[in-house]
Amino acid sequence: MRELYVRTPVSQAEQRQIDEEMSLLGIKASNDSEPPIEFWDEHQVAITWWLQVQDLMRYSYGPGIAVCEGLDVLAVKADSELSGTEYGKQDYQKLRLIAHTVTTIFNDKAG
Repeated sequence: MRELYVRTPVSQAEQRQIDEEMSLLGIKASNDSEPPIEFWDEHQVAITWWLQVQDLMRYSYGPGIAVCEGLDVLAVKADSELSGTEYGKQDYQKLRLIAHTVTTIFNDKAG
């Protein structure tokens, strides 16, 4: 999961510029595609749940900075109840771990 959030997205225009600059320096660009990110089946429920609630993270804002405060667990609970979906304790723990990892990555980049 960390790999999905650590990488800085590059637009096609930015990638072309990087490739041109590398070419001018005599560096050949690697055409290796990134290996797919694989998830174990036992984590599928938590990952699917995360994809549904990742917009429920809490943030605080100050002058020129945003700080991620983590997952709004009350909003997650309400979402689960209103959607009629039930999750197990282990899946909840995995969801919290994913959210903690994303929070740490976001705040490391912001800091």
